[in-house]
Amino acid sequence: MTTSKQQTYKGKILFLHGYTQNASLFYAKTSALRKKISKLGYKCQYLNAPYILTPADLPTTDSLSKFGSSEQNDVTYRGWWVKLGKTNDGINLDDSIKSLKRYIHEGTIIPDDDDREVGKEDEDDAKLPIVGLVGFSQGAAFAGLVAEKFAQLFDTSPLKFVILYSGFKLDTSKKSGNDKYDSYYESNSDSLRYLHVYGELDTVVAEDRSLSLYNITKNKSDLLKHPGGHFVPNSKLYIDQVVNWIQSENKLKDVEKDEKKVEDIDLLLEMMDNIGKA
Repeated sequence: MTTSKQQTYKGKILFLHGYTQNASLFYAKTSALRKKISKLGYKCQYLNAPYILTPADLPTTDSLSKFGSSEQNDVTYRGWWVKLGKTNDGINLDDSIKSLKRYIHEGTIIPDDDDREVGKEDEDDAKLPIVGLVGFSQGAAFAGLVAEKFAQLFDTSPLKFVILYSGFKLDTSKKSGNDKYDSYYESNSDSLRYLHVYGELDTVVAEDRSLSLYNITKNKSDLLKHPGGHFVPNSKLYIDQVVNWIQSENKLKDVEKDEKKVEDIDLLLEMMDNIGKA
């Protein structure tokens, strides 16, 4: 999915859909948010997860809506990992990490329909730096997992921010079988910022699970609660708060850069003033 080509962008934000969704569904459900972010000068790129879910992998029909999905026979449902025994234990993220790396370095875009050919990103868009991730549910969990080591994992520049809707931290205890991912959560950058957004009535990812990721990133995180359930809030109030957060984070970084420049100039002037002094 791509945004208008008439605009010159300063960076790119990757959107990672939830479990039982795909890029097109997430694109449709985040329309208002995408348009606001685009006005800030960022290109919104929606990516498909590599794992195609079988009927056995899907929740019951009645609960699909809770996952932000809809029951459509022609929809290819996807996930960033496949749940084994309906749990998040013993999962494999290798294909998701590889597919994201292929996108970053080769511009490879997985189509919604597996029968279509794999696409390529426009050459100009491919040159844009990736500044942030926006994820929902399982996509937010995946974004939260790779955020700290983004530069190391994908041989690219580090992220500036991540926005996680109904996200959660994987259980990485040895008992869970996910312990190989434990080091991914180790803080790697003081400049990376998180915004955690969750619904007070979310019955898919409850508050304590949403806070599991917040609790280990408190020193660089902000929280935003909404009164709804398991979805990306589309009201103007919550979209404006998220967009304002993106603006404030980038303004803060610009101020810090300016302050550093002033410090460097002051230091240079002091050194020049001391030349020739005993």
